[in-house]
Amino acid sequence: MPPYVMSSRPSLSIYVAASFRHKHGVRLLGRALRALGCRILDWTEKAVPPPGLTPAQRRIWMDTDQDGGQIYDFCRNACLTADMVIYYGASGQDAGVEVGLAAGAGVPVLGIRGPLEGPGLMLHGAVCLWVDGAEEALELVKRVMDHAETGWAALADETDGAVRRLAEAVRRRCAA
Repeated sequence: MPPYVMSSRPSLSIYVAASFRHKHGVRLLGRALRALGCRILDWTEKAVPPPGLTPAQRRIWMDTDQDGGQIYDFCRNACLTADMVIYYGASGQDAGVEVGLAAGAGVPVLGIRGPLEGPGLMLHGAVCLWVDGAEEALELVKRVMDHAETGWAALADETDGAVRRLAEAVRRRCAA
């Protein structure tokens, strides 16, 4: 298909909640999600400290949002308006707040556990579905998009409970 022809496949808007230290992984996940036809609400494009800062200065820059709150505003709005949020673990308190914002707004959250992560009560409960890796998350998103493409017609017949649960949450969100 030529690049100027739009696909008829439905597009999900997805925000990836993650620590700044996972920026490269978030970009790779975003690239794979875009290849599936998703629209990524990408904070990594905005979280670009000025050149020449030391690691400690970059941390201060990120923690205090030196751009007048623009990064915070973008991330907050993305969490409230996305069709789905993906938690990329293990991440810190900011990603936990983003998950809470999304869950409170009725946005389904798919959680990718960090390799040594044991999420606490609130994070565990705010996430619709937990998986152990990005590959599994991508397969779930693809299958949810397959259901969306058919207008959710076969969702009731879906035999995989995880796919059905996530797809039902996304369907409710998209209908809202």
